[in-house]
Amino acid sequence: MLSEKNLIRVREGNRKPVLDEGECIFYWIRANRRLAWNHSLDYSIHLAKKFKKPLVIFESVMMDFEWSSPRLHQFLLEGICDTSADAEKSGFVYWPFVETKEHSLSEIIPNILEKASIVITDDFPCFFLPEHAEKLAERLNCKLLLVDSNSITPLASYEKSFGYARVLRPKLHDRFVESYVCRSNPKPNSKGIPNSNTLKKPNFLFSGKKEDISSYLQRMSSKFPEILPVPGRLGGRKESLKLFKKFLKEGLPFYSEERSEPRPPERIKSSYLSPYLHFGMISVEEIVTSVLESDPKITWSPDILNHSYRGKNEGFFHPSPNINSFLDELLTWRELGYLLFYKDPSFRKDLSILPNWARLSLEAHRGDKREYIYTKEEFEKALTHDPIWNAAQKELVLTGTIQNYLRMLWGKKVIEWSPSPEEAFRTLEDLNHKYAYDGRDPNSYTGILWCFGAFDRPWSPERAVFGNIRYMSSDSTSKKFKLKPYLEYIRSLEGMSELPFFK
Repeated sequence: MLSEKNLIRVREGNRKPVLDEGECIFYWIRANRRLAWNHSLDYSIHLAKKFKKPLVIFESVMMDFEWSSPRLHQFLLEGICDTSADAEKSGFVYWPFVETKEHSLSEIIPNILEKASIVITDDFPCFFLPEHAEKLAERLNCKLLLVDSNSITPLASYEKSFGYARVLRPKLHDRFVESYVCRSNPKPNSKGIPNSNTLKKPNFLFSGKKEDISSYLQRMSSKFPEILPVPGRLGGRKESLKLFKKFLKEGLPFYSEERSEPRPPERIKSSYLSPYLHFGMISVEEIVTSVLESDPKITWSPDILNHSYRGKNEGFFHPSPNINSFLDELLTWRELGYLLFYKDPSFRKDLSILPNWARLSLEAHRGDKREYIYTKEEFEKALTHDPIWNAAQKELVLTGTIQNYLRMLWGKKVIEWSPSPEEAFRTLEDLNHKYAYDGRDPNSYTGILWCFGAFDRPWSPERAVFGNIRYMSSDSTSKKFKLKPYLEYIRSLEGMSELPFFK
């Protein structure tokens, strides 16, 4: 039964009517690439039963989106294969479509949309999806509804976005109990949805079989065809749940003290779930649920919440410092970025959103002499004088990710070694979105913009280039951490790389 309290997650995309003559309720997956723990699907099921119409779940992969590559395409197609298997098991009608050079989305989607009574889609506030939703709303003859399944708290429940985690945190804590109680369905099923036998399946749908992925990749174009999938890095819900299970056992018990340590993957204590969260293959709600229930010594319920720690980054969710630390990252810091976009949806955010003190600081030091200046191409090929920075860049290119702490250092140094803040931003945005599996996301921008002073405070002493913006150095990083195993790991990746510019 759908909770009325979750209706706050639903907003109208247009003012058009529900078409009684329509053949189906149409849920277009654009961001939440999963069936379980999905408010968009929950609401679609509710509407199918309410209007007594079949439900069609449609998922698409476009070819030539900005920064597209075989790396990202394969990850998405692997996800579709998992969703296809889940849909078959649960009895849902699922139509996956993958654009190729022979068949575009515009070729099949108009005829499909004409048959809909209502279209429901995911309310993702970043990248090309807001503009895509606006165009879809105009094109449709029927009502478009957008559903927020981005986090555990409904983003519409906040009156505005926030410039600091310390300001958002108490508001998130206040909303947590109701949001937790009103989580989405972990096991949605098709029982009670009218029969879909009369619906005509469109041509050129993807089979949902993993053995067909390779042939589809060969028929897809992309912006960066040279950026290949990372060997061993799999997309899809099954892989996300496997990694999450491993993290609960091997990472979470050590998270608060060891998450920042740069290490080889087999010794890292972070979750590796960021790409799967970005593509919606795993839900924040299910992660929160399992993390809170992971301590065998405590039977967790909302009564365990310690309200004396309201607004603090420790102690609120659970007696375990590891659980608190992880959930503060997953909820507070993640929602900071999603709210920034949700309250003003757009393709990107840039330096214009920086707090006034940071903008003034950058402007005051715009003319400062840079000891080193590199082009974007030199950054991309890891040709700087700094072996730690080069290692982080190589990790990004070769694995599609950067270790959490080094990602901050990576961003700070691009600012220090670029001719201007604007060029540094463009370099960071392009390199991150081009190579990172979790790029093109609200948290990509909060991470990049944090390097320029967003969501932070002024620091002393005032420095060249940065002014009062927080400074980070490779020297202090090398003293803070034992980097030898990490650097050896990066060298081993280089030896296996097929990319010529690291040879």
